[in-house]
Amino acid sequence: MVHFDPYDYEQHDDPYPVYRQLRDEAPIYYCEPYKIWALSRYADCSRAVRDFKTFSNGDGTSIDTPKEQKPMVLSSDPPVHTRLRHLMSNLFTPEAVHPLEDSIRAMALELMTPHLESGRMDIIGDFAARLPMAVISRMLGFPREDEDMVRHWTDLVVAREEGALEMPEAAVKATLDLYDYYEKQMAERRRGPERDDLVTYLMRSETEGRLSHDEVLGYLYILSIAGNETTTKLIGNMTYQLHAHPDQRRALRDDPSLLASAVEETMRFDGPTQMMPRTVKREIEYYGCKLEPGQRIILLFMSANRDERHYADADRYDIRRNPRDHLGFGGGLHSCLGAALARLEAGIAFEEILRLMPDFQVQEDGLRRMHSPSVRGYTHVPVHFTPSAGGRLA
Repeated sequence: MVHFDPYDYEQHDDPYPVYRQLRDEAPIYYCEPYKIWALSRYADCSRAVRDFKTFSNGDGTSIDTPKEQKPMVLSSDPPVHTRLRHLMSNLFTPEAVHPLEDSIRAMALELMTPHLESGRMDIIGDFAARLPMAVISRMLGFPREDEDMVRHWTDLVVAREEGALEMPEAAVKATLDLYDYYEKQMAERRRGPERDDLVTYLMRSETEGRLSHDEVLGYLYILSIAGNETTTKLIGNMTYQLHAHPDQRRALRDDPSLLASAVEETMRFDGPTQMMPRTVKREIEYYGCKLEPGQRIILLFMSANRDERHYADADRYDIRRNPRDHLGFGGGLHSCLGAALARLEAGIAFEEILRLMPDFQVQEDGLRRMHSPSVRGYTHVPVHFTPSAGGRLA
């Protein structure tokens, strides 16, 4: 009999066998301890994520009980969602983020260069955890010296304790610390000269009556977390998968034009966003089970992405697949606002990783995983590679 527990640390290590069991034996599954349903097949998740009238985001983006949460685009439905998303959508299109390429590459090289001579680096701690936070911090206008502090808070916000439905106290405190930090950042801008950053843009939107103050805080919160966590875990997961599939790494080195496809395949095969919750708004039936309004349900995106009913040979990592319809960035109204930025950052990261440390090997006994029902990835991915004299390749 299948047993699925989104808080089980052992299942976090490799949830995919359980996902397969769910798809085959219980495509609609009830998690009794948490009073929540789970959908696991691609067709069901793909339809549900686009049906906001039946499956609402209004009760938050976390399985556990929300605490201290401000209104935000990810936890709203139309017409509020339409208004909130419209404010920022044009700032995160592929065309809008493309001019950031040179600065992102410069940041990537600045982070990698100190480690090239030693031939050792923690892909997460030394690089992937810092690059996305540096990028989003520059966009928001946060001081460079605050990046590690903000990143630490965002890490605490998403971490969860095994078997505990309540949001941990450390996560609650980190949430409050973030809100306090945003208030201080806004106070600085009120005192100082006009700035050209996203904090200033959101404050202007509040002044113009397009956002409430709490909605400004909610936007800063989701930009800080989503702008950091998804790309950090994507880079770590892709590093591991290219290590575990040397034939795929060779193909990518031989044909760099496959890089965009490799990012998409990683998002399908081992993406960081495992699931998203919804609240049922009207009665619906799946496989003989009736769901009632008010019940909670999770859409298992990573199970859907491994569904052999949709993808041929779904458990094979194939960078030539280019699965543009995967659910790694969600879908429908709530598809990831920053997907183009995440793709750009990950692409640049692996252009430089494969150029500067093409023979990297993951030290598997040093791998450390974070634990969260919603986000799957590593906190440490140590690698070793052929050193380059003076921090430069010969």
